[in-house]
Amino acid sequence: MNMKGHKKRMVGIIHIGTVNMTLKIISYTSLDAMETIESVSQEIRYGSDVFISHHVTFASLQEICRILSGFKQLLRDYAVTDVRVISTTAIRKADNLLNVLDQIYIRTGFSVEVIPMTKEIYYKFFGLYYRISTGNFTFSEYPAVLLDITSGGVGLTCWQDRDLLFQQNVPIGSLQLLSHFTERQRNESEFPEVIREYIYGTLSSLWPRVRYYKSTYIILSGRAAMLIARMLGYTDTKRSIRITPQELRDFVGAFHGVTSFKLQKRYGLSEHLANIIMSTLVLYDELLRYISIAHIVIMDTTFTAGYSLYYVAEATKHPYLQQQQRLLLTLTRHIADKYVPDPAHSQRVERFCRQIFDTVYAKNGMTERHGYILQMAAVLHEIGKFINIRKHPQCTRQLVRHTDMFGLSEAEQEILSYVVYYGVGTGKKELPAIPSLPPVQQIAADKLIAVFRLADALDKSHLGKILTLQVVPKGKELQFHYTAEEDIPLERWAFKQAAVRFAETFGVSPYLQKG
Repeated sequence: MNMKGHKKRMVGIIHIGTVNMTLKIISYTSLDAMETIESVSQEIRYGSDVFISHHVTFASLQEICRILSGFKQLLRDYAVTDVRVISTTAIRKADNLLNVLDQIYIRTGFSVEVIPMTKEIYYKFFGLYYRISTGNFTFSEYPAVLLDITSGGVGLTCWQDRDLLFQQNVPIGSLQLLSHFTERQRNESEFPEVIREYIYGTLSSLWPRVRYYKSTYIILSGRAAMLIARMLGYTDTKRSIRITPQELRDFVGAFHGVTSFKLQKRYGLSEHLANIIMSTLVLYDELLRYISIAHIVIMDTTFTAGYSLYYVAEATKHPYLQQQQRLLLTLTRHIADKYVPDPAHSQRVERFCRQIFDTVYAKNGMTERHGYILQMAAVLHEIGKFINIRKHPQCTRQLVRHTDMFGLSEAEQEILSYVVYYGVGTGKKELPAIPSLPPVQQIAADKLIAVFRLADALDKSHLGKILTLQVVPKGKELQFHYTAEEDIPLERWAFKQAAVRFAETFGVSPYLQKG
């Protein structure tokens, strides 16, 4: 993407983490032309206490605001006005979260966006996949797994080339793991074995899935992974590092039971950081016990780096966003495959949705992102039949709501759940208000439902009678020209019913005709 001649922009990204609070000031013209002007990181003391108690104390809040005030002055020095402040595990589950966000705003003027775990894992993947696809190395020939261990969870993301095979997130991160045990238990001699057994009991159901794809590479990334690389003796940590699984297993085995105390003594780590590294090492080692992997690749891509890349891609409308959406749709299809043995109907509805959407979206306040959600709805709208055919719309909605939809925000996932639920209606049923969505997003959901109902009507029999379709706007009409070798009475009747809602929503009348 050539952005020559475009004015450079600057953004400040602040991450309130569990181990560090970081600030990056980035100058950019496009995703391909980013420069980090300033990068500041400060280790914090409150992280593990907040995580275990689920409460941000007055002292912890003071520390957060003190560091943020220092960051604010640095942003002023660089004249940065576009600032994003994000938080992940550090305060996400705090029982006084709203009060903390309010106090941060009052004291510093910063509005904090709290990132859910699935989105946190996705931003890291977004950055890693971009680096891999634009770098000098590739894993396209073999399946690769990103093992992302955060303070609050473990994310397993498996892909091969342009096919995202599976993605799963488990709430058993480096600090989440320790929160299940008291300080006294963590100091017991049996603790290393106990924690292994606990990890196995939690993650064992995932191992067959990972083994099924015969992954060749495991990718580890972030600050903890790079620190472990330095412990292994790799000093050049500004590049990707390849090691063997046995090398890492031998390192862990040399501790004869890795503990926080041993890490503090051997490497001079703080107690807080040693706890995180201990849990991370045990999680790595446990994975390698049950998964046969040829290579481990350690990369320095952090959550903040991934988020920064995503922000710049959105700000500049970079084509990589469309590449990511196509990749994520492959994951959506793999999710649907678990519930729907024959996807032919869903594929036809997806094609019709895309044709209708492409014709109307630009003049009706919708974006390409809405089209992506619509395609996801088409792929997933029948998965509830696996649970209960009689109640399949309700079951589909609940499955969508409670599945980690990689890359979607919570609001987008809620829109998706309503589209798959109300999208199978006849068109006469009034759509209720959606209390979990603001008015602008509720309007978007209504529009997507209207499009979906029309598309679904065109294959109501599930027989694929309509062979080709052209959607042509003509004045106050939207003409649907189709070809078919058989009569389509059910589709015509369903189309007529769905057309009522569509006309009310878009101000044009759909008209179906052969030829």
